[in-house]
Amino acid sequence: MSVQIARAANQPADFKKYHVNPDYVEAWEDGMRTNAADRSFEWWYLDASMNDGSSVVLTYMTKDAMNFGTKLTPWVSFEWTDKAGQTTSWRVDVSPEEFSASKEHCDVKIGKNTLSGDLKTYTVHFEKDDVVADLTFENTRHAWRPGAGANEFGDHYFAWLPAVPAATVSATIQMNDQITTLTGKGYHDHNWGNESMLKLMHHWYWGRAAVGDYQVISTETTAEKAFGYTKLPVMMIDDHGQLISGDAANMTVEDSDTFIDEDTNKPVQKTLRYRLKNGDTEYIVTYAEKKVISGFKMIDQLTGAKKALAKLAGFDGAYLRFTGDIIVQKLINGQEVDQQVNPDGIWELMYFGKTIKE
Repeated sequence: MSVQIARAANQPADFKKYHVNPDYVEAWEDGMRTNAADRSFEWWYLDASMNDGSSVVLTYMTKDAMNFGTKLTPWVSFEWTDKAGQTTSWRVDVSPEEFSASKEHCDVKIGKNTLSGDLKTYTVHFEKDDVVADLTFENTRHAWRPGAGANEFGDHYFAWLPAVPAATVSATIQMNDQITTLTGKGYHDHNWGNESMLKLMHHWYWGRAAVGDYQVISTETTAEKAFGYTKLPVMMIDDHGQLISGDAANMTVEDSDTFIDEDTNKPVQKTLRYRLKNGDTEYIVTYAEKKVISGFKMIDQLTGAKKALAKLAGFDGAYLRFTGDIIVQKLINGQEVDQQVNPDGIWELMYFGKTIKE
C-alpha cells in the first residue's frame, strides 16, 4: 500500500490556489469558504474565560465534521461553565432554510443565532428557551494564518484560520430570568475541509495561551497511517506585536515522558517542547503537564445506532485536556534573553486514530 503525501500548504503556488495573500489576512477569509452543495464541512468557534472564573464556548456549524455530505445540517452550540466549575450545554438545530453565511466577511445566521465580525470586532448572539447570551469580542492581536491556511492530505484538505488570536470580551448572559454582565478574554478561529478528520488525522496537540508579554498558538498534527503518520507542526508567537510563524521548515517539536492516561488508555506526552527559529532568534515554548483535567473516549459521547456503528467500525477516538506550565524562552544567538511562564496553561490532545503500535 503506497503512502500518500500530507503537507502544509505554504508554497507560492498554494497562496495562488487558495487565493490568499502571504503577507496579511483579509476579512473575506473569515466568511463562508465552502459551498453547501459540495461534500464539505465548516465551523466558526469562539471561547471566552470570564473574570469571575466562568467560561463560555460557542460553535456555529454548517454540517457534522465527522459525518457530513452535500446537505446542510446547521446547528449552533453554547457551553457555559459557571464559576463553581459546573458545565451546562445547549444546542440549536435548524433547517437549511434557516441558515445563511456571507462570503464577504464573517456573518453567520443559524435560526435566531448570529455571529458577525470583520477581524477586529465580533458580535455574538445565542438563544434557546430561557437562555440568551450576547457577547462582543474585540481583537487585541492581528488575525493570523499559517501559510496559505491549510494542511493537504492527498486530494483533501483541512483549513484553519485563527481570525482572533486574543480578544477582550464583554458579555451579557441571561438564565432563568437572571441577567449577568461579565468581562474577560477570548479567542475565535474558523475551520473547514472536504474529508472527515477521522480519515486524515491520527491525533493532534493544540494549545494557546498568553504567557507574560507573549501570545502563543501551537499545533502538531500527526496524519493518519495512509499518510505515513507525517508530523505537521505549526506555531504562532506574538512577541510584543510582531507575529512570528513557524512550520516544519523552521521549527521542531520534541516530546518526552510518555504515560498512558487511565481513562482513555491513550499515550500522552507529559512534556512538549516547540522550537522555532527566526533568523538569529529562537523561541522555545514548553508545555509541562501537571494534571489531566478532562479525558473521555469519544464513543462514550454517542448513543443508539451511532454508538453501535462506531463499535463495529472499531472507533477508538479520545479527547484529553491538560493544565500545567507553559513556558516561553527567547534566545538570541544561542543566549537566553527572556523567559516567561503561565502556570495555569491549558492545552488539548484530540486522538482520532487507534494507538500506534511501536
